[in-house]
Amino acid sequence: MSMTGKTILLVEDEAILCMDQAEKLKKNGYNVITAGNGQAAIKWFDNENKIDLILMDIDLGKGMDGTETAQIILKKHPVPLIFLSSHTETDYITKAEKITSYGYVVKNTGDNVLFLSIKMAFKLYQAYQENEEKAKSLNDSELRYRRLFESARDGIFILDADSGKIIDVNPYLMDLIGFDYDELTGRHLWEISPFHDISENKAKFSELQKQGYVHYENLPLLHRNGLIKHVEFVSNVYTVNKRKIIQCNIRDIEKRKQMEDAKEILLAGKVTMLRELQHRIKNSLFIISGLINIESDRLQDPVSKEVLHKIRDRIDSISHLYGLLNCSENTDAIQLDQYIANILELLLESYSAIKRKILLKLSLDKIFVGMDIALPTGLIVTELATNILKYAFPEESNGIIQVILTRKAKKISLEISDNGIGILTEKMIHTHKGIGMQIVHMLTKQINGTFKILKLKKGTLCRIQFQLS
Repeated sequence: MSMTGKTILLVEDEAILCMDQAEKLKKNGYNVITAGNGQAAIKWFDNENKIDLILMDIDLGKGMDGTETAQIILKKHPVPLIFLSSHTETDYITKAEKITSYGYVVKNTGDNVLFLSIKMAFKLYQAYQENEEKAKSLNDSELRYRRLFESARDGIFILDADSGKIIDVNPYLMDLIGFDYDELTGRHLWEISPFHDISENKAKFSELQKQGYVHYENLPLLHRNGLIKHVEFVSNVYTVNKRKIIQCNIRDIEKRKQMEDAKEILLAGKVTMLRELQHRIKNSLFIISGLINIESDRLQDPVSKEVLHKIRDRIDSISHLYGLLNCSENTDAIQLDQYIANILELLLESYSAIKRKILLKLSLDKIFVGMDIALPTGLIVTELATNILKYAFPEESNGIIQVILTRKAKKISLEISDNGIGILTEKMIHTHKGIGMQIVHMLTKQINGTFKILKLKKGTLCRIQFQLS
């Protein structure tokens, strides 16, 4: 089956990651549509676009997350869906498993893993369609039921809804509790020792008959040998050939419970581990920045040196963010004014602005934001300030860079201006193909903000505005 030419909907709120992933998918022959949030993803389907597969991030910033979006889409459009997430926690994986069976890929596990998962999802989807067509052609529904019943990896038993007697069990259930078929069938549920805690007595069974549904997320089930197993128990009442029956499904969750217990132990040291991780990330970024400096010093080509300097500045911007996180009592909050000041001071030193007597004037309100706002804002400041230092003051001229950060209610305004020779007009900026300005526009869109460039009598002013949630 050819995979090329198929259309993939990539749902990712991180603009840079979205662009990178989309390019890789296109190079592998896929048509790619992108959406930055859940509503945008749903809209693609509402407009009846042909989409063959969905790559869905779980964290989508504000609004509904990836699992909610997936459930809404899959109710009407049963297309294959793969979750692409940084989360490896059991509860995320369990929740995702209930929504889709086409795959769960952890980010940064490598492109080969992702592309293989996509190919397998298409093949699995094709297999599902073929099986569905074959199922429709089968006249013997009892044979289909029996095959599923016997091969199920859940314990299943069927009760007569009126009498409460067991009329059928599958092999997996017999292995789960240590009783054979003849010992179970024909007996009342409450007579079987493993289910004493479930049905307790006839009154409990009557409650099940009336409600028609019972669900236990974590139930200790007694095996015949005396060992306790933790299971998930679900029962439903339905009618077959005018006869009411109760189907009970039992899933062994022993491994899942062990993982949950281990997770609780790990969470006890969450803050300490998080700070250590932040510290290691910051040090790693400093090392990368240092390696870039070493390589840059060895190069003679000024264009290549400039590219490396830009990359270094962006990395330094991110490393300062982790430095602030490590010093903060709140691991989820960044002091935005301090972060911006640190970035600008570093850039002035990097571009020898002090020797050129470029004066930095700061008027910054004290504002705390989350990582989702701080990181894009820091990268925007880096790109705009770098442009000013490189182009606004030619021939070693002096000048002033002014940065104003204000907050009114939940509206944030950031202005970066200079009194230099003036840069491109707004129209030229919007059509400019440089990667730096593309990054500014993408990151502004990512934080749901607006970006404007104004020509001053002398110099240029850039204004970014956005709302805090």
